[in-house]
Amino acid sequence: MAQPLRRSAGAPATTPRLAPAPSPADAVNGMETAQQLVKGLSALAKRGGTFTTKDPVKPYVFYGKQHLSMSQVIEDNLWKFELSGTSRNVLDYLKTHHDQHGLVEMTQSSLAAKYGCSQSKISRAVSQLSHHNFTWRERRGVYRLNPLYAYRWGSEKQLRLVKSLTKTLVEHEITIPTVRNEATR
Repeated sequence: MAQPLRRSAGAPATTPRLAPAPSPADAVNGMETAQQLVKGLSALAKRGGTFTTKDPVKPYVFYGKQHLSMSQVIEDNLWKFELSGTSRNVLDYLKTHHDQHGLVEMTQSSLAAKYGCSQSKISRAVSQLSHHNFTWRERRGVYRLNPLYAYRWGSEKQLRLVKSLTKTLVEHEITIPTVRNEATR
């Protein structure tokens, strides 16, 4: 066992020096002291003002030109539709390029050039999306995205669009397919 070091009899004992404690009047971590807070509230009360503990409301921020939201139920179950990769690309294109009426101006040849595939592959993708009622053809070169899937969900614009398309939407209902494993449960 090691022996403790001995001090000589004439050496004074040294104690470790600690940093001084901050005075109570200093601001700690950018917060005001209680006295400054009381002074500020008194000045506010003299002017007849009120205060709140709520944070200021920040504007809603989204990327791109328009707000986009989707039906969360359909989005969560999108895998059950077994869409091809090209169909998913076309669906993403429709979701991001529709106007305020849910219309998308596109041609199959322009999408084929964009995605580097044949026009017949785009045609099959569009027909697969039409089969599941994600989109349908309005007229030559114009398709409508189903506003119950992806279109400013819950907004007044969406409600007006849905009301104007009620008869059409009944014909184009998106039904989530059941998977074989779920059907046997």
